[in-house]
Amino acid sequence: MKTRAWSSILGSSVCLALLGCSAGTSGTGASGVSGNNAAGATGSGTQPNLGVDTGTDSNLNLGQMMATAGSGGGPGTGCQSGGAMFVPKVPTVMLLVDRSGTMFKDGGNPWGILRDGVLEVVKQMDNDVRFGLLAVTGEQQAGMCPLLDEVAPAAHNYDALAAKYLSLKAPAKGESPGMRGLERAAAILGADTAVEGDKYVLFVTDGEQDYCDDGDFACPTDSVVYHLQDLATKGFKTFIFGLPMTSDDAQQQARYPLILQAFADAGMGLPVAPVLPPGGQGPIQIFYNCQGVPNWQAEAAAAKTPAMQPLGAYAAASGGAKVFTPDPTKKDALRDEIAKVLSGVKSCTFDIGGDIKVVQTLLDQAHVYVQGVEVPLDVTAANGWHMPTPSQIELVGDACTNWRMPGNNDITWDFPCKILVPR
Repeated sequence: MKTRAWSSILGSSVCLALLGCSAGTSGTGASGVSGNNAAGATGSGTQPNLGVDTGTDSNLNLGQMMATAGSGGGPGTGCQSGGAMFVPKVPTVMLLVDRSGTMFKDGGNPWGILRDGVLEVVKQMDNDVRFGLLAVTGEQQAGMCPLLDEVAPAAHNYDALAAKYLSLKAPAKGESPGMRGLERAAAILGADTAVEGDKYVLFVTDGEQDYCDDGDFACPTDSVVYHLQDLATKGFKTFIFGLPMTSDDAQQQARYPLILQAFADAGMGLPVAPVLPPGGQGPIQIFYNCQGVPNWQAEAAAAKTPAMQPLGAYAAASGGAKVFTPDPTKKDALRDEIAKVLSGVKSCTFDIGGDIKVVQTLLDQAHVYVQGVEVPLDVTAANGWHMPTPSQIELVGDACTNWRMPGNNDITWDFPCKILVPR
């Protein structure tokens, strides 16, 4: 995410946050602006084009310390200098996409529509989110299961991700071993220590999962639930996007929404209602159906699952997590749904860079603006902005919700010089 900070120079007096303010500069200066719609030095709250700097000073570049006059009392007039930059905890999202054959049945769709919509969102949010990509399929007859194509998560990753995504073609048959993709996602996110922000998976599929063997649905479904729960336990939540399945089988059509709900609940770490085989009396039926399935047996052994138990943990009722079911024939609607979900992962916590802290007894003299509208200070941490530590700002309640809305990317900080001191 873009972040800028600059100092104010009035005559020959310079307000250096590391040293405090002189009497001649108190209450004047300029603010830092964070967001991929970064505003100019005036802090006017106008909405420039995505990713384009349109401030009044064309020389204000990312991260530079520039000089600009200020008068106090509005966006762009505080004293943020000496390295005091408000830096968000940038989130990471692994895009896990089912590349099974059914994704290409309708003239290359919904794969093509999904890909184009996803890439538009990634390009729009490239400054706000670290994206990675995993496409998963498999070919049973070729003995290749899974087949994974991946791009490791990184900042400003659009070009690499787009190049890989656009290169992927329809498989020969194309199975759906989603559990292998989730297992790989867990490994990638677990090894990714580049940032402190939250990490997520966005899993898109159009049908039931399998071990590349077209076997009993209960076993791969249980495996996927298990791996989603493992991700959630590690702190990596998963959003489930279920595209319509193409099967004409009435039983498959009837249980598909139940499977998606189980996946969504598991991905959010909520109680999961089991999707049972016909006549099943409880989760133990999953064990009975799967105990002779080699892939399921191998996973149960590796997970040290208790005797006569399924891989996943189940409850009497669903936890009610949201399942996203956009229309895959409408690219704009699909794109907007994905953008809405991913906007929700934008961080509402900002760290102050540099060796600076804020005097918290003077917070009533500071101001925070989103899209040019002031966010109220709320030291109770209920609705507004507050500082849980002297070097961290958090938006809470409606303020966080508003910041995460698609299109809200300008955040401005006005902090008088006298409340910024060395750590």
